[in-house]
Amino acid sequence: MNVLIRPAVDGDLAALATLETASFSVPWREAALRGHLEAPHTLSLLLFDGDDPVGYLLAGFLPPEGELYRVAVLPEARRRGYGRRLLETFFREAEKRDVYSLFLEVRESNEAAIALYRSVGFREIFLRENYYRDPTEAALVMTIGRPKETT
Repeated sequence: MNVLIRPAVDGDLAALATLETASFSVPWREAALRGHLEAPHTLSLLLFDGDDPVGYLLAGFLPPEGELYRVAVLPEARRRGYGRRLLETFFREAEKRDVYSLFLEVRESNEAAIALYRSVGFREIFLRENYYRDPTEAALVMTIGRPKETT
């Protein structure tokens, strides 16, 4: 297994759009993906298995907080630890940026994602009713934090 995670760049828009469409019932449009890549205070990661892009992560940081916007792995490449690897890279990047609290929303029915998030330390804080569409569903809001070190 030759896995590489690197920052996504403008030249990766087509790969990101393909991954997005394969992963979400309401995918972000290419313009939204481009806007994310160009925005300040964001993190865009692309995960490759060999030469093939199979996963990605999009997040934003405004220290001391950060938010995970999107993380996905192609259906045929799931259950290989790629999502966990993307999250671990996200955590390292958050620490570099002095981010101490991270948040995310996940479909209430997405048991696999919820199990992954719990396994890396996220915990539920509340339910946001009717957050998603196609189909309409609640979002489970989750957080993970670490104490800020004092000098």
